[in-house]
Amino acid sequence: MMAAVLEAPGKMTLQEVDDPICLDGGLILKVEACSICSTDVKMLRDGQRDLVYPRILGHEISGIVYERGGVGPEVGERVQVFPGVFCGRCPSCRRGAENQCENVQIFGFNLDGGFAEYLQVPGDSVRNGGVNLIPDGVKFEEAALAEPLACCINAQELVGVGDGDSVLIFGAGPAGNLHAMLARERSASTVAIAETLEGRVDLARSSGADQVVNSKREDLRERAMEMTDGRGFDVIILASRDVAVDDDLLFLLAPRGRLSVFSGLPRNLAAPRLDLNHIHYRENLIVGSYGCTSAQNKAALELISSGSFDVGWLITERVSLGEISRGMEHAERREGLKSMVTEFGR
Repeated sequence: MMAAVLEAPGKMTLQEVDDPICLDGGLILKVEACSICSTDVKMLRDGQRDLVYPRILGHEISGIVYERGGVGPEVGERVQVFPGVFCGRCPSCRRGAENQCENVQIFGFNLDGGFAEYLQVPGDSVRNGGVNLIPDGVKFEEAALAEPLACCINAQELVGVGDGDSVLIFGAGPAGNLHAMLARERSASTVAIAETLEGRVDLARSSGADQVVNSKREDLRERAMEMTDGRGFDVIILASRDVAVDDDLLFLLAPRGRLSVFSGLPRNLAAPRLDLNHIHYRENLIVGSYGCTSAQNKAALELISSGSFDVGWLITERVSLGEISRGMEHAERREGLKSMVTEFGR
């Protein structure tokens, strides 16, 4: 089969590789859509802590069951794949937090992923609910976006976005727009997005946010106080790697406000100095989030299939497997939103 193989940072080539073998209890999928994540770009350029070379990247995957190892969906059925293959036995798994599994493997990180014609799905993934049937009426490319939406669900559950909350999201990329749509779905009263890139400011107006602030041109603190009657936001979500967690950011939080560190931060921003008394007196909460659980992944697919949560508009570039470098560049330039591999033929 043809696959885009990352051999080392900066070196990804299209290669003919062996077809995967169907394992007992597992599946082989014919990949129909695999979305390009900003993490894929990071791994291509700089590597990542869970990445093992050589590797076929891609963890936002949907396809058709091509071969079946005895259990699970039938051959020919349309499915979306949760990227984590977890043990189900460790303390994190037993608490339902399998994204923190001690033994987790992840498609596109330490298992081969979806930038290939076919994908090997282990039996543990099938047994633990990692393969979801795509409902009728949902396109493959829409189903592939269930995973990034599930990551947003994880973050918003951890930080408690709910009825009447005012929510400020930093970053109008794919995740930021998904967060805005999800916050509205969770009955937030006010949803605002802060972004510095002109093109993404314009695109974000389709997210349903009440306000999209160009924080390069406007005084964000002033606008935040206007939008919240001087109180600050109940929730701030960092869907950008370019925002420092500092006292200026905490100033934008209301008393008992919650901050979600959704995006991984570069080294120069990952060790902040904060006035902890500010957090103490105002009872602020800072919460991290990483990935998602299989239950959240399933909930995301159900939300997409409901008809009330349109994710298709986020896809601004479609490429073939042979054009994956163009898709990566589209994601890296941040001119549009989601780039998607949708053709895998030779």
